[in-house]
Amino acid sequence: MHMRDPIRRILVVSLDNLGDLVFASALTPPLHEAFPDAIIDVWCKDYTAPIARLVPHVTRVIAADPFWGATPHRGRPPIGPFVKSAASIRRAHYDVALLSEAPWRTAAATAATGIPIRVGLARRHNDHFLTHVLPSEDAHKPVVQEQARLLSVFSIQPHDPRYRLDPAPLADARADLARQIPSFVALHPFAADTRRCVALAEWIELARGLTARGVSILWIGTSGELDRLRPLLTSSSHSSHHFIDRVSDGSLWNTAAALSLATLFVGHDSGPLHLANALGTPVVGVFAPGQPERTFPQGIAPSRVIYSPSPTGITSTDMLRAIDELPVSSTA
Repeated sequence: MHMRDPIRRILVVSLDNLGDLVFASALTPPLHEAFPDAIIDVWCKDYTAPIARLVPHVTRVIAADPFWGATPHRGRPPIGPFVKSAASIRRAHYDVALLSEAPWRTAAATAATGIPIRVGLARRHNDHFLTHVLPSEDAHKPVVQEQARLLSVFSIQPHDPRYRLDPAPLADARADLARQIPSFVALHPFAADTRRCVALAEWIELARGLTARGVSILWIGTSGELDRLRPLLTSSSHSSHHFIDRVSDGSLWNTAAALSLATLFVGHDSGPLHLANALGTPVVGVFAPGQPERTFPQGIAPSRVIYSPSPTGITSTDMLRAIDELPVSSTA
């Protein structure tokens, strides 16, 4: 297939984690604008599939965990479901695949589906499996800006690219949560790497400062993470504190619904931070240290970033100050 041929079916490949999928959502609006009659689908990990349903202009989500991607708690996924997903993609006869992240295994899997045009940023060995390889990502530039270079292959130059998600499919879950907590701030004091997490004591002090302003708190995290937090909260504070696994089933779908309703999100640099900002919620991102120049919030709502080379360098006072410095804040 030549680039001058009609483009009718586009596959966005994001076989990475939640935050990576949210970043990839910035690709679909300019693709839809350039090819309004084309079908746009997403190939993603199984656990991120609910969020892929919120990516604008996406018709179908193909979900399977890459068999090479072992995780600390789940081990290596079986190969069968991934092979079936690749076979399904082959039968769909896509014209183009855009790889938001293109390590060689992902590039090889995409090539195996027979898609004739495969576009990605240069990574080690991936040039063997891509038809269009752009210069490698600059680790000191914003992710959304760097990924937007993928669109240059189609002569698309998006202005001010931002990631965004459509909250409309969350309507039922949003209504249920709104009945339970009419207004709240979402706090996410956790991250995959606990060594870059600000101490829970500082987060509890932040929550105390917010509740003094008459704000209800919704704590975001897995049940295991929240179980570490619950015993640290005093019984007198329980009326203004809620937990995502208690007001809902704690699924990613219901977490997204909650984040779309929050008046504000404060959390570490992780998937929920970007999910909230993509859904239009103002955010304060805590980077301790992280890569704020690369993965700062790049969504459609106001944001602030707190950075420290060590989590011990960030206090509740710093977080409250950042909240007050947001262009839009309903917590004052």
